[in-house]
Amino acid sequence: MRYPLRMEHVIEIFVADHCPGCPDARRRVREFADTHTNVTVIERDVDEALHAAETYGLIATPAIVVDGRSVLYGVPTLGQLAARCKATKAAV
Repeated sequence: MRYPLRMEHVIEIFVADHCPGCPDARRRVREFADTHTNVTVIERDVDEALHAAETYGLIATPAIVVDGRSVLYGVPTLGQLAARCKATKAAV
């Protein structure tokens, strides 16, 4: 029997040690992922992942990239994360 593939969202969070908002953004993204089993979180230190940050055109931290397409800056709300995941799923 074949089961349909479950759509999974990837949230990349770009952080820096000197960033005052990064700890709160990290907690918020983790909180969102803990309540959404179809979300994978990848945390990237912007200094170590500079090429990826440049590829996305990121200009500040914290930066959250949802499904490689949608960028949020600052500490997102749970509603913003949900809306971005929903929007990227609809765009597929």
